[in-house]
Amino acid sequence: MNLDPVPPVALVVDDEPVTRLMAKLTLQSLGCAPVLEAADGIAAQQVLREHPEVALVLTDIMMPRMDGLELLRWGRRAVPEAMWIVLSGLETFDSAVAAIRLGAFDFLPKSPRKEEMSVAVRNALERRHLLAERERLHRALEDKVRELEETSELLRRDLERAEVIQRALLPRSPPPMEGYCIQAVYRPGQHVGGDLYDVVRLGEHHLAFYLADATGHGVTSAMLSVLFKQRLVLVDAVSGLALPPAEVLAAVNRAICEAHAAPGLFLTAVFGLLDTSDASLTLASAGHPPVLIAREGGERRQVRRTGPALGLAADARFGQERLHLLAGDRILLYTDGLLPSGSAPELESLQQVLASPLASAQDVMTQVHGAMPAGVDRDDVTILLIDAHAGASWFDNGAERPAAAASTMPRPESEVVFFGEADHVAWLALRGRASWMQCDAFHEAALAVLDRGRPLVLDLSGCEYMDSTCLGTVHELVARGGVSLAEVAPSVRAMFEELSMQQVLAAVREDRPAAPELYPLDAGGDQAAVQKRILKAHEALSALSERNREEFKDVVASLRGEQDGQHGQDARR
Repeated sequence: MNLDPVPPVALVVDDEPVTRLMAKLTLQSLGCAPVLEAADGIAAQQVLREHPEVALVLTDIMMPRMDGLELLRWGRRAVPEAMWIVLSGLETFDSAVAAIRLGAFDFLPKSPRKEEMSVAVRNALERRHLLAERERLHRALEDKVRELEETSELLRRDLERAEVIQRALLPRSPPPMEGYCIQAVYRPGQHVGGDLYDVVRLGEHHLAFYLADATGHGVTSAMLSVLFKQRLVLVDAVSGLALPPAEVLAAVNRAICEAHAAPGLFLTAVFGLLDTSDASLTLASAGHPPVLIAREGGERRQVRRTGPALGLAADARFGQERLHLLAGDRILLYTDGLLPSGSAPELESLQQVLASPLASAQDVMTQVHGAMPAGVDRDDVTILLIDAHAGASWFDNGAERPAAAASTMPRPESEVVFFGEADHVAWLALRGRASWMQCDAFHEAALAVLDRGRPLVLDLSGCEYMDSTCLGTVHELVARGGVSLAEVAPSVRAMFEELSMQQVLAAVREDRPAAPELYPLDAGGDQAAVQKRILKAHEALSALSERNREEFKDVVASLRGEQDGQHGQDARR
């Protein structure tokens, strides 16, 4: 009957000595020890204060000084783990029912038979044991949950540190390469991911680049991508010349196979070598999604895998394809997180986005990957876009911004330019991706402030990317005077530095005033004004350095030609 390792302590409360004695003897025969006695409720209170370990209380209802119901009310609070059985005669049956409602486990008729008391006591003690076991399990569960929460927090911190370390493996900025624009966007699905990319200049005329994707996502795939980077050899140790892409993949494949033998772990990768001396591009693909190539005339091409994934077979062979690039060609490398199914309709949609002359790597990410429904377990996604024309190059590795700068509500794509005024200063802000489409409104709002002789603060803390038109417009405004910059996002600052925009960088102020509430501006404008703004912005950038002049000369010439043609049409009308 008794489930406890030690005999349960019992208490009999009754004002009749004979009844107490009979109940005591019965409880002792049922295994209770010791069995304590009290003649009324007041005496029982004292016993329970001295013996809080009492497991069972058998009490009469009708007693002098303090009856059983009052004792029960007090006892349920004072010794909550004790089980209560009340003794009731016919004249106190209603009181016995009230005792049950107060928390008594059972009631017995006065002078109960041993069999009746045995059943009631056994059930009461079993109930007490079950309650105690439930409480023990609940406490153990709470301890485990607390332990898991602490472990989870440690893992979260470790993953955050791992993310920082992994991002350090990514290139911070593109190497300079005249006549080519290089853009990259990296987004891990979790804190750490299996995607890895790099762009490396080899000598005067060669640019090596790769994009790798380890199976799965998380720590395991991240470590596999690190192994890939560690084993990658780009140049011949003897001659110092750039190795052909097929040889690079074959060598790293052998190294990975020798380093581990765990089944199911492999990488896909695409490796390219660009030779600017003859505008040739050699590509090798190890089981990677197709490389997409778009040409200005509308021609599209795909370079599919030239060998198996890395890490599957040490003797795997890899081929390569050699292409001749024309001005305006665009080459897109991406990991399979961008197109989960890799179906023909998805590839067609991606090629249409790539064919848009103004589409950047960010645009590709937004239009293709951003269309995925919320709540989907997203894979790592990396995009590498190489344009065979001059332009601003940048890498976006998804560095976290301060929580205060993050918005909890999605912002419409049209809301890029924001304006607000304080007592003595006006504010303009660019948020998200700023392009030529918003520059006219941005420029006109800034001129309206400066023409009134008011100082203007530009806030670029929430600006993820600026195209060359926006960059040139910012330079124009700062050169005019009266303009300072509050904050600049790291990716935009890198563009300022790359284009030698020293005057703009010098205009960044640490002691800026508090920003007022900002409101979005309409980015609309007529086409002629927009074209004029684009031309002026590029002319401003070209004047900053010889490198900029060479980089933007074709763009400026084309824009001037378009504008001259438009003027000629207007004159003939």
